[in-house]
Amino acid sequence: MDEAAHGLIRIALAPVRSEPNVRAELISQEPLGAAVTVLEREGEWVEVRGEDGYAGWMSDGALRFCDADLARAWWDELGGRPALSLDATILDDAGSPLVRLPWGARVAVDGETIVLPDGRRGRAGEGRLIAWTSVADLFPGSGPAVVDTAFSWIGVPYLWGGRTRWGADCSGFVQAVYRLHGFQLPRDSHQQAEYGEPVDHDGGLNELQPGDLVFFHATDSNRIVHVGFSLGGPAILHAAVGNGAVQTDRLGETELGSRLVRRLSGVRRFFWS
Repeated sequence: MDEAAHGLIRIALAPVRSEPNVRAELISQEPLGAAVTVLEREGEWVEVRGEDGYAGWMSDGALRFCDADLARAWWDELGGRPALSLDATILDDAGSPLVRLPWGARVAVDGETIVLPDGRRGRAGEGRLIAWTSVADLFPGSGPAVVDTAFSWIGVPYLWGGRTRWGADCSGFVQAVYRLHGFQLPRDSHQQAEYGEPVDHDGGLNELQPGDLVFFHATDSNRIVHVGFSLGGPAILHAAVGNGAVQTDRLGETELGSRLVRRLSGVRRFFWS
């Protein structure tokens, strides 16, 4: 077995790029504690595949290389109970920030000690760390619960390739929120449109329910390029470059919503009452 065929993200947030070059397009991100599969190496760059199946390039300094057993064990109680960060800060022995973690980062909790994938240890500071066993209770599987979580992202800056509350694009926002509520969606909006159950909206936008995903195609093709959360009826919540941040819109009513309603491609539902 190749002992370096896998890796654990050891920095707060690893940029994933389209090519092995720091100037290349940012296409996604992987938070600390995520397990990835190593596909190829090129100098100081590593091509990896994330848990969502998305592949891209990152600096080898972002990784703790390991075998498959260690990659699995890290998330299965290696060194402590697995916990999820909701913008938590980990402090060193002197009380200074050791690392500031985004939503979705994974750590291990050993008593009062927080263990990071590369073996560093600290203690919890500001923000939240929640035990993995508590995630389903805190983030239940329902449309209104998904919307509540999504609303906590309002004002997050739009960032192409981003998927945290430090910056997110439309599909990264949707992916991060839905994952907390028990659904591992793929990275891009056209891929996400294959999940859930289709909703017949021929009767109008009033057919939409909170938590539905609303998809939009490009202006010059039928390719899906945008996604947002339905808030029920014409109201949506989405990360749009036109707004510069995660914000609400009303399809057919606001300036951006009027442009989007003409590109409405489909609606998918994950929670049926």
